[in-house]
Amino acid sequence: MSARGATLVQLTDTHLLAGGALLRGRIDTWARTTAALGAAARFSPDAVLVTGDVSDRGAPVYSRAAELFGQAERELGCPVIVVPGNHDPAGAVGAAFNRRRLASGPNPADTVHLVAGLRIIGLETHGFREAAGRLSDRQLLWLRAVLQAPAPRGTVLAMHHPPIESLLPELAGRGLARPGELAAVLAGSDVRGILCGHYHLPGTGSLGTIPVWVSPAVSYNHNLFAPEGSKPGTDPSWFSVIKVGAGQFSATPVQVPVPAAAPAREVPVPARQPALL
Repeated sequence: MSARGATLVQLTDTHLLAGGALLRGRIDTWARTTAALGAAARFSPDAVLVTGDVSDRGAPVYSRAAELFGQAERELGCPVIVVPGNHDPAGAVGAAFNRRRLASGPNPADTVHLVAGLRIIGLETHGFREAAGRLSDRQLLWLRAVLQAPAPRGTVLAMHHPPIESLLPELAGRGLARPGELAAVLAGSDVRGILCGHYHLPGTGSLGTIPVWVSPAVSYNHNLFAPEGSKPGTDPSWFSVIKVGAGQFSATPVQVPVPAAAPAREVPVPARQPALL
């Protein structure tokens, strides 16, 4: 962290698959994630945040993903902080992740980190195979207790489900359920911002007076003007660069060059799948 504040790089919705499978039959999510982590080095981050949907539909990728993020920690020289999303089963983001945590909460992915005075709290918002995410009463009590003591340079929350609505009508009600409960816990605290994913579309808003940033996804993003029925996959991969300083909170989406891939091969996609983002 410089005198001007902290630089965080946020990746979200990597949707990694096992066995070399391609997402939607055309997207190499491992290549996109590796490219995003490599591009993060340009910004000399104080921490990298991965805000959920590590896998796609619970694919068994977590050991390999933990190795990839561990390698990124060593190469970037900073912690990689990971929270699960609605595609990640309970406990999937466990002890193999977040090895630099200072404390843990009610769930394995509820973690506390301190980066040169900036506290980063990861929250597991559940929601596997559910429409919306949620925070339990135990999590809210734990969070309130942690926030009683302010951090030297404030706090940032990292979680998957946004406590604000999406621009897309079809995503209505798929963010964090009962966001007012979280707002009540954060009122008067030193929380400087909330970083989320899930919507595959960048967005910003606030929870009370606290800014909320919804990062675009590493895997694919919604094209608001795409013809009906078109498949995602040709759109760019994105991550975000977050600056947190004295009186400053900013978020900038950054496009990642898509690495050259082998000739596309179509992978059959079931006609009907659970309504997960």
